[in-house]
Amino acid sequence: MKNKNIIPKISVVETLLDTPEMLKSPVVVFEKYRKKLGPTFRFRFGIRDTIVTADPELLKHVLKDNNDNYHKSHIQTERFVEFQGVGLTNSHGDYWLRQRKLLSMGFTRGRLAEILPIQLEVLHDFLKTFDQATEKGIVDIHEQMVKFTLLTVGKSLFGKQMKEEELEKFAAAIADIQRYIVKKVVQPYLMPWFYLTGQDKKYHKVREEGDQIIIDYIEERRKKPGEGSDILELILSTPFKGTNEFMSDEKVKVEILQLLVAGNETSTTAATWTFYIIAKHPECLQTIRQEIEETFGEEEVNYSRLHSLKYTIAVLDEAMRMYPPFWMIDREAQVDDEFNGMKIPKGTTVIPYIYGVHHNAEYWKDPEKFDPFRFLGESGDKIHPFAHIPFGGGPRVCIGQNMAKMQVLLVMSAIVRAYDFELTDKKELGLHAMMLLKPDGPVNMKFHRIRN
Repeated sequence: MKNKNIIPKISVVETLLDTPEMLKSPVVVFEKYRKKLGPTFRFRFGIRDTIVTADPELLKHVLKDNNDNYHKSHIQTERFVEFQGVGLTNSHGDYWLRQRKLLSMGFTRGRLAEILPIQLEVLHDFLKTFDQATEKGIVDIHEQMVKFTLLTVGKSLFGKQMKEEELEKFAAAIADIQRYIVKKVVQPYLMPWFYLTGQDKKYHKVREEGDQIIIDYIEERRKKPGEGSDILELILSTPFKGTNEFMSDEKVKVEILQLLVAGNETSTTAATWTFYIIAKHPECLQTIRQEIEETFGEEEVNYSRLHSLKYTIAVLDEAMRMYPPFWMIDREAQVDDEFNGMKIPKGTTVIPYIYGVHHNAEYWKDPEKFDPFRFLGESGDKIHPFAHIPFGGGPRVCIGQNMAKMQVLLVMSAIVRAYDFELTDKKELGLHAMMLLKPDGPVNMKFHRIRN
């Protein structure tokens, strides 16, 4: 942008004309204006004037350097609270810090190593049904990744006793509610209509049914403490530092629900796009397979050596650059601010546009080209720390990012070891951006077993 004091602004008329596309995939609209106007522009999101930015320096300012001034926006603190309650993802200040410190204990390297046996057990069971699906013909890898990550996240949170049908009910409820939240964000002027037609009541009933499943598990665990090493047990048995108080059942319910929503969707999305990318680049498949064989041979996967898969991890990082699970996040200025002469008044919503910065040609050479060697220091890209933030950045970076990467590496390793695969449709997948960046249709593949 030539003059950072002046931010290009999208007119109200253009915004209204874009509404149908915004309801389908806002990233398509944002990309249109990023390519036309530069990395930072003003856009009317619903009824609010919003700054959208794909400038890593401005992202660093908002998410890290001056993060205390930028709270989660009304989308999180109003729309999400309505269906999720107040928890780690939509709270601030001392309460947020207290919750973060306790919950982050569930995602340390040591804790993930303890959870690995549960995830391997889920993986073994999943591979049996996956193999049956491949023998029948075409497989939608997105559908398969939903099944895998739902089970791994669910059993990591609740332990082995979590029932598959309960998790499937959660997944359906989450998808329905997210679509409804997007409608309320993009078309806030229709909220009276949503209320009068009973849509609010309908989706709150869906939420309440999901809540009850979690409440039942909490009550059961209270009766039988000390069972398992899952994250629910950690939360229930760990007091807050300094006060020795324990989290209430209501707060436990909210946090577990938020972890389930974020954890399942993030891993599913990252895994789906990664398999899509690998299928488009079969030479990449052979290199990954060779690295897996050299690292593990015939041995069981373990947590420490999983992180020795340098090339495989680079493929995952590049897939998440091209298709970041969190395609955007949102913040709201608490007081007037300024960045390089750019005025950001109090109350302004700022959208760190992650997909945009991941495709910003000023920071990435040939950004539309798949090149995992960027992350091995072999492509000449000097990566700005806020030019690759698939899980967000700064103090509020996603606490489950290491668990998400572990899940994707596990299922990648298992499937690449045993199958060759290819896309059945060579047409480029479109982008369906809701809370996360999903493909706009099934990701159909044909799998050919190469070993037992």
